[in-house]
Amino acid sequence: MPYLVIAGVSTAAIVVIAIFAKDATYHVAPAFLLPLVWGVYFLRSRLNLRPVHYALLMSAVLLHMMGAFGWYQKWPGPFSFDIIVHYWFALVVTLALHRMLIGNWPLRPWQAMVLTFFVSMGLAALHEIMEYCSYLLLGEERGMLRPSTSYILDTQRDLTNNLLGTLTALSAVAVARMRNRSRD
Repeated sequence: MPYLVIAGVSTAAIVVIAIFAKDATYHVAPAFLLPLVWGVYFLRSRLNLRPVHYALLMSAVLLHMMGAFGWYQKWPGPFSFDIIVHYWFALVVTLALHRMLIGNWPLRPWQAMVLTFFVSMGLAALHEIMEYCSYLLLGEERGMLRPSTSYILDTQRDLTNNLLGTLTALSAVAVARMRNRSRD
């Protein structure tokens, strides 16, 4: 039941944000994000996800959707909204991915950590390539990358924040593992 609530709330929020988006590119976001929400929902058992992992993943999707209100361009915080999104996405994806790997593959703990690191960073790199390709195919107006208005080292900064989020998640996993061992 908690999974269904998370999926339902996420779906409603994505649709509402898309309707009221100031940035027109977010009007089509549900076409891409709703299959993600429901795909993960239906695969949750095979992915070995607990409700907390699913909720964290959906929080990252919703955080990204807040860019619909111009936060990628004008964020009131002390640093770029893009930094927060890349860091948080990497952190929660790494936690979910690690959970999936240890539940579905016969890996030693260190192997799960290393594989999680490389898969997580590989996904981050693929996202940056997709962002660049969308710019090449759709142009700056409709693509994901907007060189005339974004930070000149956007890709490098994004990958750095993905790295920091990934390392934070893996550090948390290692600390939790050590705490669990000391209790035994």
